[in-house]
Amino acid sequence: MVASLAPMCLILLSLSQRTTATTLNETCTNIVGFVPYGFCMITLQSNPHSMHANTTTLAFISLNLAIINATTTKAKIDTFLNNVREPELKNGLQACNIIYGNAITDLRSSSDFLLSTKFETAKALASAASTAGNECGDALRHAKMASVPRRRLLRKENGDFGLLTLLFLGIINHLL
Repeated sequence: MVASLAPMCLILLSLSQRTTATTLNETCTNIVGFVPYGFCMITLQSNPHSMHANTTTLAFISLNLAIINATTTKAKIDTFLNNVREPELKNGLQACNIIYGNAITDLRSSSDFLLSTKFETAKALASAASTAGNECGDALRHAKMASVPRRRLLRKENGDFGLLTLLFLGIINHLL
């Protein structure tokens, strides 16, 4: 559903009167306190619209990438849950499933507020969602698992989600 709305949202955001056009390079330079410059450039360049986007559109692109990442991670957790037998691992994965489900809801709501230029609310919702990777990692670390090394399960996914939400938070800070 998010992917089908993306082209329409990008058009609407590019018409926004609130922001001035800025380059991808300038935006990534401005948010180095949130994410590394190279990560920002590579991530945003994965969307061809980013090359001529204003700051609001770049915020939407980064938020959409975080939503996609969270949705993919939740699907992976669902697959693990269908195959796991260890009760403690299952409990940890169920916690992760709830955590990422809540994060997806918060990020989708953040998208709605971003579209209506209510940037403070969009930021607050994304900030709440941004802890999902750490919370999921904590839930898995507390589970005693024999078959899976705790420190590796979902480590990459949790880290990627954290970076993507920080990317969005860095960009939206410049809209406030």
